Amino acid sequence: MDDDAELAEHAAIGRQVGRFIRLSERLFATLKWSDAGRGLERPAYVLLSRIAVDGPFRLSALATEVALDLSTVSRQVAALESAGLVRRATDPTDRRASLVEVTDLGRDVFAENKARWLAMWQELLAGWTPEERQIFAALFTQLNQTLAEKLPGTSSERDAR
Repeated sequence: MDDDAELAEHAAIGRQVGRFIRLSERLFATLKWSDAGRGLERPAYVLLSRIAVDGPFRLSALATEVALDLSTVSRQVAALESAGLVRRATDPTDRRASLVEVTDLGRDVFAENKARWLAMWQELLAGWTPEERQIFAALFTQLNQTLAEKLPGTSSERDAR
């Protein structure tokens, strides 16, 4: 393959990744999480999922994890805390610091919202064969692992979840 053809392939992939990001943001917005009874808006879901799956976290580590500034994460976590979905606990490694951890209610709300998210993906991929889904999952996982390896402070195993 010549350099021009390879460059064109990379450009096509880049365009599709960008399109995927834009479309998935729009799709997430259409889910109307609040209509689910105990639904969450996208930012709250992202934070709660990270805390529920890989927490507890210090606020600074959580901000790094989700690639947002500390003040934004602090406001979002305060809202989750007010809703009873997370709580602060003393960090056993540094008693001056606190960790944000999921509550039982938070775990339940996360599970409900995750089920809605997975149902949406099942609907989107319903016309795909099992083989197509397996191939896509393998290639998408490979892309995410490569991305994680290129970024400072990421863990490809943790980021794969």
